[in-house]
Amino acid sequence: MTSYRPGASDPVQLVARTLYDIAQGFDWLLDPEPRLRRALRLLRRIVPYDRCGLLDMPAVGGSRVVVEPDAPEERDGVARILRRFVAVLTDEAHRPFVPLWASSSHLAVPLVGMDRVMGILLVRGTEVYTENHLRLLSVVAAQIAAYLTACRLREQEAQIVVDHEAARVAADAESRSKDEFLAMLARELGKPLTPIRLAMLTIRGQAERDPAVQRAKDVVERQVESLGQVLGALLDVLRLRREKVELRKQSTTLQTIVTAALETTLGLADARRHRVSVSLPVDPLWLEADAARLTRAVSNLLDNAAKFTLPGGEIFVIGSREGATIVLRVRDTGVGMSREMLPLVFDLCAQTDRPLCQGEEGLGVGLTLARLLIELHGGSLEAHSEGEGQGSEFVVRVPIGAPS
Repeated sequence: MTSYRPGASDPVQLVARTLYDIAQGFDWLLDPEPRLRRALRLLRRIVPYDRCGLLDMPAVGGSRVVVEPDAPEERDGVARILRRFVAVLTDEAHRPFVPLWASSSHLAVPLVGMDRVMGILLVRGTEVYTENHLRLLSVVAAQIAAYLTACRLREQEAQIVVDHEAARVAADAESRSKDEFLAMLARELGKPLTPIRLAMLTIRGQAERDPAVQRAKDVVERQVESLGQVLGALLDVLRLRREKVELRKQSTTLQTIVTAALETTLGLADARRHRVSVSLPVDPLWLEADAARLTRAVSNLLDNAAKFTLPGGEIFVIGSREGATIVLRVRDTGVGMSREMLPLVFDLCAQTDRPLCQGEEGLGVGLTLARLLIELHGGSLEAHSEGEGQGSEFVVRVPIGAPS
């Protein structure tokens, strides 16, 4: 960068070159004071002074005072003068302003940026200042204000990044703590299951002779099996969230996955007299998948539809191909979801007001597990509902695969 030599004779060129040099100096936002000081020195070419002061007042934090020529012993005094001028310019003075430099000429121009007065630029000299000096000082003040505004915005952006990172770290720590607690809880709850199953074996003979004991044994076995499934699903969710599950992919079809999933869930649908309609293309829809895990994901969606659909309701299973994507829709005529609940439906143990049917209870593990398994296959799972009482639809999208 070249600078104009002050000895030049053309005043217009001097002004133009000075303003250019000032603008070129504002090339770095991290350490503004040296660049501000340079700008004040360049200002002296076109607005002569024996003392120049700049007050920078951030919205947050302490103010910055730059005095040129630098005089540390005068900085506090100049700062007081600058603040007095700011008070006058912003109508905050409660008494008439009396110049502190009565024997000198001075000009003061506010630095305006971000819709507020952010500081002031002041010059003092022994000569009388003209309107032209005031105009030039105003132009330089606008340059400085634009630079300080850019510095502020960069600081705000940097702070946002820091805040977001801190929030992410805190959220990750909270998530890890929750996962560790749930894993411990699942292990502790699972410990009694084996002794209970062994106890059921010991009373098998008595149960065969006593119908009352048989009924009690059947109830306990069903509850133990249900609890075991919930704990297994919970542990699977935690493993998936920690990326500790590897898929065993092979070529399969959507028809195979849906058929296997229906076999595991039709019992619940039949018990509630649900009408289940399945619509799949005649031609196979091939995909690369861990068949067991993807079947489990679809089973969880069907199980969810059955839980939240009143007896006599309908469940629709619709498969199709959209370009390079296989789409599976599981739709029901059940209780539906409010708009507020939709973003929470896949959250593990999220507290929602969605009513369960037939006294069903759960932790919401099934939908969380389904989404994680589908995402592990490179797909996505979305929830839709027109509102409470309007039923729900879950849409699975996975990449299409090649035939085996």
